[in-house]
Order: sequence, then structure tokens, then C-alpha cells
Amino acid sequence: MLNAVLPRGCAGCDMPDMVLCPSCEDIFARSQCYALGGVEMGFGYVCAAYRGAARQAFLAWKDHGDEECTPAFAQALAALALRVDIEQAAHGREILIVPAPSSSRSVRRRGRWHMLPLVRRLARLLREGGVNARVAPVLTMRGVARKSVEMRGSSQRAGRIGGHIVMRRGADIEGSLVMLIDDIVTTGSTMRQCVGVLGSSGAIVLTALALAQAGESQRSPDRQRAVR
Repeated sequence: MLNAVLPRGCAGCDMPDMVLCPSCEDIFARSQCYALGGVEMGFGYVCAAYRGAARQAFLAWKDHGDEECTPAFAQALAALALRVDIEQAAHGREILIVPAPSSSRSVRRRGRWHMLPLVRRLARLLREGGVNARVAPVLTMRGVARKSVEMRGSSQRAGRIGGHIVMRRGADIEGSLVMLIDDIVTTGSTMRQCVGVLGSSGAIVLTALALAQAGESQRSPDRQRAVR
């Protein structure tokens, strides 16, 4: 009934009566990987390149409040986690799913922290798939003014988040296995700092996953044994 009153189209291509059509869902299954220091698996992984329909759907979800995309995006991340054998990497131990933080300004502007529903859904899907996972939002961000995708250079992006990502007060993750989740990878500055903060707090970071990767730093997944 709601669709009859307020019809919607696919977030990626505007196909009628779809949240994310099969073709656009397939785009988020074209995994990419990139070298990432400080993680046990040696690489970070993304669901899609940040262009075309993937970019359109991503922006609809992140910046335009299309929360109906959350289940589809969580499914894409869960499928990616299983493809890279996250359960085997954890050897059956519990995995903490840690979302990369957003600035308080971004949360106020959007009216929500878009990452939290995503990682909660992801954790549930992984548990249904037999992976012992739970959400642990232990990171926070302070004093960041501009969006990373608005910045042109890697030094600008690194400077934006340098020293601004910290552990939440009272968080204790020493000895825990962690899978870091972000929405987008630009230069990797956010991922690297998150990994550094988590590692300095005693966590063992297995890998980092994201929905999309901007720029030209992607590696073809068929060149990396971990993505099948």
C-alpha cells in the first residue's frame, strides 16, 4: 500500500518497485581488495568500486536517508566476510564487529549514525551463517570538520582524521578479535588509523570491510588468494 502511495525505484538505477535491483545487487558482489598493514589477513576488502550505480545507491543510503538499503548492504558485507573466510581466520573465536566512527557533526546533519544499523544487521546475518559475531562500537571521533570525499589529496585526508579517532572511554578490547567496518575507502587513512587505535588497545584486527572504494587503488580480487 505504501508503495502505491509513495512509489520508489532501485537506489542504484531507479528500476521501479525495487530497493536494490538484482543487477545493482550484483555490483556489490564484485569484491576488491587492497593492502592494509596491521591486520592479520594482510588486506582490506570492499564490495564495489565507488562509481556508477554503486555510487548512486551508496549516496542515497548514506546522505539521503534511504534506510531501506541497509538490509541489502548488510547482506553484501556478510557475503564478502564469508567469501574471505573470516570464520576460518577467527578459528571459531568471537569476532567483534567494530564500525568506523562518524563525526558528531555528520551524525547531526544526517539525523542518524548510519553505520550502527548496518553493523547490527551484519552481525545478525553472520550469526545466522554460523559466525560468532557481535557489534562493539568502541571507536569515536572528535574534532573533524570536513568530509573525506570532499578532499582531493591523500595528505589532506590523512590530516583530517589524524589523531581524531580514539577509543570510547571504558572500552576494553584487549585480546579480542576484531573486524573493522566502514562505509567507503578513499585513501585508506581512516581504516589505517582505526586499525592503529584498535591494535594499540590490544585488539587483534583480522581485516577491514567496506561497501565501496573510491579512487584507482583497487587490486583485482582474482590476483589475491583470499577473495574467491
